Amino acid sequence: MTVTRHQWGLSPLVLPRGSRVCVGFSGGLDSVVLLDALHEARESSGITLSAIHVHHGLSPNADAWADFCAAFCAARAIPLEVIRVQLDRQSGQGIEAAARDARYAAYATREVDVIALAHHLDDQAETVLLQLLRGTGIKGAAAMPASRTLPGTSIEIVRPLLDMPRDTLLERARARGLEWVEDESNRSSVFDRNFLRNEIVPRLAERFPNWRDALARFARHAADADALLTLLARQDGVRADALPTAALTDPARRANALRAFLHANALPMPGEARLDEMARQLFESRRDARVRIEHGGAALVCHRGEIRLDREPRPEAGWTLDWAGEPELALGEGRGVVRFARAEGEGICEDTTREAGWRFAPRAGGERLRLDAKRPNRALKNLLQESAVPVWQRMRLPLLFHRDQLVWVPGIGIAEAYRCPEGRSGLLPEWFFPPPA
Repeated sequence: MTVTRHQWGLSPLVLPRGSRVCVGFSGGLDSVVLLDALHEARESSGITLSAIHVHHGLSPNADAWADFCAAFCAARAIPLEVIRVQLDRQSGQGIEAAARDARYAAYATREVDVIALAHHLDDQAETVLLQLLRGTGIKGAAAMPASRTLPGTSIEIVRPLLDMPRDTLLERARARGLEWVEDESNRSSVFDRNFLRNEIVPRLAERFPNWRDALARFARHAADADALLTLLARQDGVRADALPTAALTDPARRANALRAFLHANALPMPGEARLDEMARQLFESRRDARVRIEHGGAALVCHRGEIRLDREPRPEAGWTLDWAGEPELALGEGRGVVRFARAEGEGICEDTTREAGWRFAPRAGGERLRLDAKRPNRALKNLLQESAVPVWQRMRLPLLFHRDQLVWVPGIGIAEAYRCPEGRSGLLPEWFFPPPA
C-alpha cells in the first residue's frame, strides 16, 4: 500500500499492509506533526502504529516531555514506549553525537519494520552546511537519506518529511490544533547546529531565499556521486574482508578504494593527509613487507597483494599454558580455545598425551617441525609462508609442545613422531579463534 501524499506535502511512503511503523517521538513540533499524520492515515493504510520516546535526562524538563508524549499518545490510543538512557559523557564525541547514538541504539531494539523520523527540509539543509564546514567528503555531503536500513537489523529508517520546510509543518500543526513541547536548548548557540540556525540561517535566507532547496538538491547530487564511487570501488575489487592492491595505481582510485574499505568495516574516516599516508604505505609497500597501520581500534595489514583488517588485540608475548590431556583448553583472553576430538588412527597418539611436559606457547622464532619421516625438519617460518598464513596471524598461533619438541601447529599439522598409527586411539586438535559462543 501507499500512504498517499497529503495536500500539505507528506512524502509518499510505500509500505505493505500490516507494516509495523514506530515513530521516533520527541514531543517537538516535527515529530508531533509526523505522528499525527501517520495516525490519521493508519486505518486506510493498514499499518500498525506505535511510538518511542528516548529520555536522555539532559534537560530539567525531560520528565515533563515524557509525560507530554504519554498523554499525546494515550489520547490517540497509540502505544508508546519511553526509553531512559545514560549518555557516556567521557566518550569524547560530544553530547549531541552521544544522544544520537543512544537514540539509534534504542531504535535497534524495536520489533518493528519501520522507524519513521521527522527530519525536514531545514534539517537537511543545515546538515549539508555543517558537513561542508567540517570538511566532509562526498558521502557526508549527501547528508540524510530518505530511507536506509538500520545497521545490524532489518529495520528501515524512513524520513517522510525530508522535502518539507519547517514553515509548512508549523502551518499544519496550527491548522490541526496540535500542541508540542519546546526544547530550551534550541535557543542556545553553544551547539554548532543551533549557531547556524540562530545566527547564520536568518541572514542566509534574506540573501538566498531558495537556500534550503539548493542545498538539498546538492545533497541529492552528492548521494548520486557517492553511489557511483561505491560502484567504482566494487569494480576495483573492494570487499569487506579484503582490498586488492596490485591493479590500483591511480592515487584518486586508491583513496576511493581505501575509503570504501574503511566504510564497509564501519571504521572512522581519517583526514585527507592521514588517508593519503595510509594509502601510500599500503599500496606502495613491497609484496613481502610487514605493513601494519593502527586505525579506529583495528589494524590494516598487507598480505600477498591484499589489504586485510585485523580487529584483534596484539597477543601477549611469552605466555605458556600446561596441557594435561583435557578435551578442551581455553588459552586465555584473546587466544581462543583448543578442542581435542577422539579419533582412530588419526591425530596425536593418545598414549603420548598421558606423559608429563605438554604445554602451549606462542612462536618465539627458530621452531622446526618434521611432518614426514622421509623429509628433514622444516623451519616453521617456511611452512607458514608456504601455507599462506597471514603474517599478523602467525604470532597468534598456539603451538603445542611436548617438552622441547614442537608437536602441532594449527593449519600446518602434527609432527610425524607423534602422529597416531592405524588402529590406535588418537586426539585431533582444533583451534577456535575467536572462541565459539
